[in-house]
Amino acid sequence: MSEQWVAALIKQKGDSKCIP
Repeated sequence: MSEQWVAALIKQKGDSKCIP
């Protein structure tokens, strides 16, 4: 998978700890 959706979630929610 790409890290684009991950970066989008982190930018929207600002929670990089929820993502492994």
